[in-house]
Amino acid sequence: MIKYQNYNLIFIKIILLILIFSNLAKLNSKETIEYKFNWYPSIEVKDNIIIFPDSSKFETYNTNGVWEDNFGNYGMMKCLVSQFISNKKEIILNGYCEAKDNNKEKFWISLKRKSFNKAGVGSSKYLHAEKKYKVLEGKTCPYAAQLIEGGGVFKLICKLKKSNLNILKN
Repeated sequence: MIKYQNYNLIFIKIILLILIFSNLAKLNSKETIEYKFNWYPSIEVKDNIIIFPDSSKFETYNTNGVWEDNFGNYGMMKCLVSQFISNKKEIILNGYCEAKDNNKEKFWISLKRKSFNKAGVGSSKYLHAEKKYKVLEGKTCPYAAQLIEGGGVFKLICKLKKSNLNILKN
């Protein structure tokens, strides 16, 4: 089991690197910075599951956990997620999240993913934001996620203008 999870983590890292390098080709690195967002949710799927005759299933669940970014911001984030898992373990995931930092400033994001079960790469969009997080509003950023026994690791990377650096650090 541990070996399988290690392969998934390696796969996620490779995909993230590909996404990062493809974005770097589009943007002039002298004018941009990376915004890195890490979230560590706990995930509990209870009775919100429908299993179909072909073994595919639809499930909804709530997640919550702590987050941190590379500018020293941190807080809590909760998400409501729905996913369809085909009998071939292909997944279509949709989620909406609300995050609050230690200063009670909030932002809201959506999560979309089509990949295989337990791990994958998707896109996240900052739907709304308060105060310093306004610089993220409207941004769509790639993310990678890995589930680990009742929880997970979520990593998101956005490209921002260097002028936004001081806004997010305050």
